[in-house]
Amino acid sequence: MKKFCVSLLALGMCLGLTLPAKAEYPEKPIMLMTAFNPGGASDLSHRLLEKFAKGIIPQPIVVTYKAGAGGEIGWTWLAGAKPDGYTIGGVDLPHIVLQPMLRPEGQPGYKTDQLNPLCCLVFDPDILIVSEKSPFKSFRELIDHAKANPGKVKAATVGKLTGDHLFLMNVEKLTGAKFTQVPYPGGSKAAPALLSGEVDCYFASTSNFLRTQGARGLAIATGERYELCPDVPTLSELGCKLESAKYRGLATPPDFPAEARAYLEAAFAKVCANPEYQAGVRGIGLLPYFKDGKTFGEIIRQEREKAHSVLKEQGLVQ
Repeated sequence: MKKFCVSLLALGMCLGLTLPAKAEYPEKPIMLMTAFNPGGASDLSHRLLEKFAKGIIPQPIVVTYKAGAGGEIGWTWLAGAKPDGYTIGGVDLPHIVLQPMLRPEGQPGYKTDQLNPLCCLVFDPDILIVSEKSPFKSFRELIDHAKANPGKVKAATVGKLTGDHLFLMNVEKLTGAKFTQVPYPGGSKAAPALLSGEVDCYFASTSNFLRTQGARGLAIATGERYELCPDVPTLSELGCKLESAKYRGLATPPDFPAEARAYLEAAFAKVCANPEYQAGVRGIGLLPYFKDGKTFGEIIRQEREKAHSVLKEQGLVQ
């Protein structure tokens, strides 16, 4: 039998026949899960990837939505997705470290370590904003009112246990003010609530502020004036030493194929180096901030330590 198989192989070679080559990755479209509603910073940054990956990745990037619970629905789905090399997801820091820390014991949900970092894409500092129609003209006016009326000032966020929520807690800690949080499933829902007067202020991402006509920035959580909105004073200028931001990137399910990971990391590095892509990122109020998977993993570790420290001070974790 062995001689017969060898003879067949030799015959095929003589006739010029070849065995079918192994198909090159990727063979089909790549799904990019967005954990928030369409129209927010996560969605817009993913749409830019979808657009500028054409010509670099031979298969299309297909954005899909699994929004709700401040991103937890989507990230739980991603952690359990099939690791076939064709499913990735957007992740936001510090959201992905906060939620597992504060989830009630026994409640199902993802663990941070199940979301394997692929790359960091953009940087998005936190900012406190109000409607231009608001009676609060400054950060100090808003804080003084919130301190004099504990729990009466309604503050929008993009969900409990998110970066917005952590930002709110930090400001409460530093100022002694007390807000009532009103969580929304994304910036595309929170911003209209602010403008309609449904809430009094919004602990927001700067990208959401820059895309919201009719809003006024009271204070931004950067060390220096931010290049995309230099007229907004920093919290440090106003007596609150706080730097707070979101890092938005990509992650994979556990056990993702190493070859696919290496391919996508290199491909997205090329996308993010494109000046037109970078201009698009700035155009939606974000700063390009590409970091490879290893570096992004270190950022996640540092943000987890910072978040744990804040939550411990609040008495929310041990």
